[in-house]
Amino acid sequence: MRVDIKRWSRPLWGVLVVGAVFLAFLIFVAADSSVQAETKTLEWMRLDTEITVLPNGDLRIVETNVIDFTSGTFTFGYRDIDQSRLTGIVDVLVTEQGRALPVELSQTDEGYFRIRYEFEPARQERRVFTVEYTVQGATRYYDDGDEVFWAGVYADRNGFAVQAAQLTVRLPDGASALDAQTYGPRAEVTGQGENVVVAEALEPIASGDQFEIWVKFPHGVIAGSPPPWQAGYDRQREYERTLKPVVDLGVLLLAGLVLAGGVPAAIVLWYRRGRDPQVASVAEYLSEPPAGLSPGLAGALLDEKADLRDIVATLVDLCRRGVLRMREEQTPGLFGIGTIRDWVFERGPQFTKQLAQHERELIRALDLDTQDSVSLSSLKDVFYKSVPGIQSALYEQLVTAGYYDHRPDKVRNRFMLMGIVVLVIGVGSVIITGLLAAEGITSTGIALSVASAIVGAVLAVVGANMPVRTRKGAEMRQRVDAFKRYLDAIERYVDLKAATDQFDRYLPFAVAFGIDRSWMRKFAAADTPAPTWYVPHLRSVSVGRGAGDSGSSVAGAAKAPSGGIAGANAGLTSGLAGMNAGLTAMMSSVASTFSSSPSSSSGGGGGGGSSGGGGGGFG
Repeated sequence: MRVDIKRWSRPLWGVLVVGAVFLAFLIFVAADSSVQAETKTLEWMRLDTEITVLPNGDLRIVETNVIDFTSGTFTFGYRDIDQSRLTGIVDVLVTEQGRALPVELSQTDEGYFRIRYEFEPARQERRVFTVEYTVQGATRYYDDGDEVFWAGVYADRNGFAVQAAQLTVRLPDGASALDAQTYGPRAEVTGQGENVVVAEALEPIASGDQFEIWVKFPHGVIAGSPPPWQAGYDRQREYERTLKPVVDLGVLLLAGLVLAGGVPAAIVLWYRRGRDPQVASVAEYLSEPPAGLSPGLAGALLDEKADLRDIVATLVDLCRRGVLRMREEQTPGLFGIGTIRDWVFERGPQFTKQLAQHERELIRALDLDTQDSVSLSSLKDVFYKSVPGIQSALYEQLVTAGYYDHRPDKVRNRFMLMGIVVLVIGVGSVIITGLLAAEGITSTGIALSVASAIVGAVLAVVGANMPVRTRKGAEMRQRVDAFKRYLDAIERYVDLKAATDQFDRYLPFAVAFGIDRSWMRKFAAADTPAPTWYVPHLRSVSVGRGAGDSGSSVAGAAKAPSGGIAGANAGLTSGLAGMNAGLTAMMSSVASTFSSSPSSSSGGGGGGGSSGGGGGGFG
């Protein structure tokens, strides 16, 4: 079909131009927004707070904020006040140069009393804002002297440090400071024994830190009585002074005991119950597999797990023995692009032979007990349902053969579950220890949670190694391991060109041991004949008879050279070397298909006892 380029070029260029303009617009908007967000900054030059104790015990607070707005435009400010150690806030006033600003009062989700005020837009200039309010129920009453404890510089300031700060406490007439202290930055305090106490910070105050002042003055000078929250606060303070250190130490000791006892106990458990019996060593290698041991069972005995490799090894072994036969098929891809590979498993001439339990389970999973053939692609998202049954049969055979007293999967799961439960308890208790810390009961509870989690993790790791073989199983495991060493380094022990018959015999064991790829490469390089139970996809050759072959031919075949599969491959390349990629792809596809399942669909620091904490900032 001929395409008129001129006809389509102009509309195409128009679309490209419009798209480019739109993209440039988006980039400009994003860049501008980013610049605005990044350059909206200020310097909090001063935050001076004056606390005046009124005759009725209320506190009149005046906060003076000196702000250099260095970049960006600001239009409002806010002050959040912690209400946990006061009973009310009234008479709020915010001014700038003596002019009252619009104020909005609310309560935040955290329970803070919020004062939000708006001002004329500020940009690259210095402004001074004064926030005033009266606090009720914040003064503390004691027989030996009443107290004011106030956070003049609060912790939450949106990341901005306060460069300088001064806290001033003015006592009623006739009162003088019996004692005064500050918490937070280094500060110089003046006015001890006088009516006015002043604390000047000697260093900037980082965001997240508070600057607090505590002043004690004679009882009876002001009216009023202890606020409702004071009794609970006093009890907590007394607990923290007397009992809390003991509780913290006790929790730390308990955590140490859990850690020092739990980890060694888990290791001793494995040492006494999770180790195989000591048996005599066998030769460096064995050139024959142990008699009567199938590849799948050998793999499960070696690593104590009946995994996917053992199932694939069983499938390959069934093909090698003539119980099954596999045939490669290739079909053109979508629109004729590329090819799609698939493999078909068919009943072989030895299909009616007696099989082991796990082999029968595999035949049943392939649905070959009810039909003559099945394609690998048809098993996708289906076969995985049968995997647990095959694994269970392998584990049962390990026990029946006397290699284990108990199924290794159940032993492993039992101890791992125990460890996971302890681990979850340790991790979950972090919430409880957090609540205990928030209530001031103990600050070291997290240590107990961490110790429990560590013990649980160690127990879970130990549990994975708890299955123990019998003496017979330990001896057989030694023999299997020696045979694996032989397969893994077979070129050291035999001339591969003279021992090509071992490729087909031992390939299932190589699969079970996880060394099948190197096994095939070694024998392919030695011009090993391809196995006769694997029928590759060939365009113009027919397939002769071989082990397990009843004389079927590949569709579309015309004429075949002599020598069965090896001879057929000679028309393409040489023996196993020509089938290496096909065998490798087949086993990778089998492993992927056997494990596939349908994907699910679904839509700061301080004294810690002051009033007035919270936050504030500008926007």
